[in-house]
Amino acid sequence: MSSEPIPAPAGAPLGSGAAPGSTVPALVAEAPEESLWGQVWKRLRRHRLAVAGLVVFVLLVTASVAAPVLAPYNPDANDYTVQLQGPSRAHWLGTDDFGRDILSRILWGGRRSLSVGVVAVAIGLGLGLVVGAVSGYAGGWLDNLLMRIMDILLAFPSVLLAIAVMSILGRGLGKAMIAIGIVAIPHYARIVRASILSIRESDYVVAARAGGASHFRILTRHILPNAMAPIIVRATLGTSEAILEAAALGFLGLGVQPPDAEWGAMLARAQEYIRVAPHVTAFPGLMITLTVLCLNLFGDGLRDALDPRLKA
Repeated sequence: MSSEPIPAPAGAPLGSGAAPGSTVPALVAEAPEESLWGQVWKRLRRHRLAVAGLVVFVLLVTASVAAPVLAPYNPDANDYTVQLQGPSRAHWLGTDDFGRDILSRILWGGRRSLSVGVVAVAIGLGLGLVVGAVSGYAGGWLDNLLMRIMDILLAFPSVLLAIAVMSILGRGLGKAMIAIGIVAIPHYARIVRASILSIRESDYVVAARAGGASHFRILTRHILPNAMAPIIVRATLGTSEAILEAAALGFLGLGVQPPDAEWGAMLARAQEYIRVAPHVTAFPGLMITLTVLCLNLFGDGLRDALDPRLKA
């Protein structure tokens, strides 16, 4: 009889009688690589202030959307028997000079103030994305022309430029959204252009161009998806700026018109009574401050989470 060792069957684990040198496949499969946005969310969750800001902002939005259910009174109902009354059981945040419930007006005013921020950012981001993408990808004289126009718009203070636009369009909430959106276009255009300039000569873009891909496909499928991180952060911070500008326009009487409730318009109306009834200005101002603070905290944390240098 032959004394040669019998080879172990394929796949037999080491230490179970397998001959030395026999091939054993790996028993543990490699874990799938985590997606980019999964890594971003994991880093963002460690940023407690950013998460807190996001949670509070979501609560503010939810309360504003649910204003028809949560508001204890009609926000436009006048009751001259309780004018300038301080916080009480009947009116938790007090009443204004017309006897209107401040809590109800803050809830309903949040619907308008927050919608201005979202719509204005959508307008500025949409148009700025087009201008910045065309400018950064085309280059040459078109790039110079578009960027000089953006520089002219950036030369004016944002509120002053918004007032100039509204002097042409007229007063009203919808026109305030358009004016604030136009003011924001140069900021988004420059960020998009800078991102595209750093990406358009990458190897995968050159390969797509050599493969015969159209300019539109290269922009939408290869360049813009890889340039979205700074744009998303700017949009988050831009929402807080838009809310502040909407409040400034409302304070100047160019935004929401009476008797509709809006935080900036409420501050403008209440400034006459700041000494005799400080609560009339305190609560609308607190809502503006809290909303802007939450968005800034979330935007700051999102910027850190999207920074690839913090991956380790």
